[in-house]
Amino acid sequence: MTPLIDVVFLLLTFFIISFKIVMPEGDFAVKMPQTGGETVPIAAQPLPSETIRVRLIADPAGNLADIQIGSNHLGPSPQRLREQIIALVGANPTEQERENQEAVIDFDRHLRYQHTIDALTAIRGYLSEDTMIPLIDKIYFADK
Repeated sequence: MTPLIDVVFLLLTFFIISFKIVMPEGDFAVKMPQTGGETVPIAAQPLPSETIRVRLIADPAGNLADIQIGSNHLGPSPQRLREQIIALVGANPTEQERENQEAVIDFDRHLRYQHTIDALTAIRGYLSEDTMIPLIDKIYFADK
């Protein structure tokens, strides 16, 4: 019986030592475009006044060349995108304010996925002292 307990403690010690604590990732409430059926593209739907349109432009290699919010060119920086979103919605919007905010992301089809994820992360929120501060809950992708 003693060797069995020793093995159990060795396994427990191994799992405790090898456990890696990771930072929580953003909880993305994203509605993807639907395939098939008769759907109305987001661009054709009436948008609430609180909708922020974000355009991700790719260069021929698939890298991020520019980010646009409306007619503002922000360059290829997700950090500048986050700063612009904070300027539009506030640094810590309430749940009711977030309820009225939407973002529509339009991107070039050959853009690398990592840049889309970086933009989603910048729009969704940010970490402040290990606390997730949500900015926009409703994020949609524009249909092509």
